Amino acid sequence: MSMVLLITIIQATVIILLVIFMAKFRIWKPKRTVYLVLVYIACGVVAFVYLAVASQNIEKVESMAFLEAQQAKNEEITERLEMRDFSVLNEEDVKFTVKFTPTTEDVYINREQELRYIHTYINWVDTADHEITASYYEMPTYLNRVDTTPYVKQPSITFSNNTIYIEDENTKVTMKSIDMSVTMLSNAVNEYRSSDLANRLIGNRILYLNVPKHFNIIDSSGWN
Repeated sequence: MSMVLLITIIQATVIILLVIFMAKFRIWKPKRTVYLVLVYIACGVVAFVYLAVASQNIEKVESMAFLEAQQAKNEEITERLEMRDFSVLNEEDVKFTVKFTPTTEDVYINREQELRYIHTYINWVDTADHEITASYYEMPTYLNRVDTTPYVKQPSITFSNNTIYIEDENTKVTMKSIDMSVTMLSNAVNEYRSSDLANRLIGNRILYLNVPKHFNIIDSSGWN
């Protein structure tokens, strides 16, 4: 039972008890009015204190304009990566980097499950080095207009027997939302067109592999 519901029940109970109590008296006195006001003030103070504490756990939704700009930025990053422009990657978005040293030219990829939200890109490097570098990039993630970046779990990347193992753990986020906005008729069409953007998952999760050209990456599911 939430605290708001509990406070509401307490207030309703107090009011019912006051009504029952006052029903026993035929003459209303000013002193009883003071008691009634004091009870209401006490209930209001309790509710105010709770809201002040609970507001620390409240996440405000982002505006549609912000989401549109974020989505446009993500699409630009994807397009430039497709054109092999890896300079678009920001080092501030790197969550971790791991390095492998294969013993053969053939390096295999093993996915524990379908990685639908992690886009992988390979940068073939002309070098005599025998080390493969894997960097995981994660941009801010928004779901239902709420910043869910702190709740996204990072994938696990390990290397054994010339095989790169990639495993991504699903994240379950439960949110209680309250919509207190008012949509004007003049903006109804624009809000309707942007409704799919508000409900979708917005964010880029990228696995960047720096691979010397003398290695062969073998992956039956296909890589970008």
